[in-house]
Amino acid sequence: MAQTMAQKFQELKEIEKRLKQGGGIAEIEKQHSKGKLTARERVEKLLDPGSFQELDLWCSSLETGFPIDAEEHPGDGVIVGYGEVNSRTVFVWSQDATVLRGTIATVHTRKIVMVMEKALQARVPIVGIIDSEGLRAEDSIQYSRFFSPEAMCYFQVMSSGIIPQIALVMGPCTGEMALSASLANFVFLVRGTSYMHVATSPAGITSEELGEAWMHAKTTGCYDVFAEDDEDCLQKCRELLSFLPSNSKEILPLLDTMDDPNRREEELLDLVPVDSSKPYSMYKLISLIVDNEQFLEIRRYWARNLIVGFTRLGGRTVGILANNPQDKGGCMNLDAADKLARHVRFCDAFNIPLLWIADTPAFLPAVDEETRGLIRHGCKVIFANSEATVPQITIAIRKLYGGGGLAMPGMMLGGDMLVSWPLLERGLMGPEGAVSIIYRKELSSIKDDTARAEQERKRVKEMADRLDLLQRESSQEFLDPRDTRPFLIKAFKALANKQQELPQRRHENIRL
Repeated sequence: MAQTMAQKFQELKEIEKRLKQGGGIAEIEKQHSKGKLTARERVEKLLDPGSFQELDLWCSSLETGFPIDAEEHPGDGVIVGYGEVNSRTVFVWSQDATVLRGTIATVHTRKIVMVMEKALQARVPIVGIIDSEGLRAEDSIQYSRFFSPEAMCYFQVMSSGIIPQIALVMGPCTGEMALSASLANFVFLVRGTSYMHVATSPAGITSEELGEAWMHAKTTGCYDVFAEDDEDCLQKCRELLSFLPSNSKEILPLLDTMDDPNRREEELLDLVPVDSSKPYSMYKLISLIVDNEQFLEIRRYWARNLIVGFTRLGGRTVGILANNPQDKGGCMNLDAADKLARHVRFCDAFNIPLLWIADTPAFLPAVDEETRGLIRHGCKVIFANSEATVPQITIAIRKLYGGGGLAMPGMMLGGDMLVSWPLLERGLMGPEGAVSIIYRKELSSIKDDTARAEQERKRVKEMADRLDLLQRESSQEFLDPRDTRPFLIKAFKALANKQQELPQRRHENIRL
């Protein structure tokens, strides 16, 4: 007797239930014992409840002629599909470590490339969740490079600057997959459970030691967001997506953040010391001017002398770049230059206005910085800032010396507004430094210590007056610090429809 439609469907549902168990109960428990969620649990927690539509669940691994063919490998070790985050569509793929350790094979990679292509065509973000022990040896021998990480990398490059791409490294990520992950706009790492490296581990060093998450967070900068565990990683990914448009041509709508756009903050009046040698919390300053103190920092633990991230002002997403006086006095260096250039270029590609909060004595004067290529890295800053066409505002809080004016650019490199707090100090350096150079011969010729000190005080006073004039003329407005938030919200509103065309060309030739 032929099956009815309902019976046939029920039979398929039973098979589907088994396939969704991945590698089985024992493997799932093994994954949980490591403090990690399964691939399917990660997808369900990332996406809005009930929104996930899986694709290609029924795919099987290709036969290799090796013993692994005797086993069932649900989905070939990867889950792919689409769903919603905050009611907005995203495509997603998640490697299943319970199936052959999430290793990469022909069908596995074909599924990932398929959703990469679909995301690009649909102009929506894509999130890849990585938990894989690399290439599957049996498949690589039988089907060499048929579908491979190269295909993934190609679609990632083609999608660059068109759709947001996020890589959540939530387990092993080695070899070619480490390079693929780093092609994403944002790389997330999880403390204690994720590691990432390209080369094979040297003898005596484990993969975890070679590429562990905290090392990348502190030393290499090969990450963007650091998470404490799987749950934290997925929640931070949802938060990041809330700040981003779906593609490079979409303008995010204004959100009603319920935070008064005219709010004045009395605390700002005394937050920054008049003595420019004394530090203060730039994080506190940011929290007082943005909507609801919400700020998602990017690369928090690397190049900490520069703070970058996303926030909202009057419900509008804004990319922030701020010097950190509590680290290296807010000096720029080559790592900070890389950090700044990457953030500026991403925000500009995706129509996100830029706010520079400047307090820097310029680039760090150090032999190590120069010999590591400070000039080359500094050029990235100039390229990024000069090419940006989104609304751009700089607030000079206190020091803005020398090359700091290129990094925190005001209108020097095409920005829209430069405003200042009353404590602004500009020029190549402070009055004391300028006097020591310009009047060095004059002062050294005075033999009497008292007379020399008196003449030096006179010259410093004259130089300070000259610099005061420079500072007044270089700023379009001096703000009462308490009015910073209302000013910024009104200014970004005024610039919201800014249109600026760059000279037509194939692409620029940024100094890399």
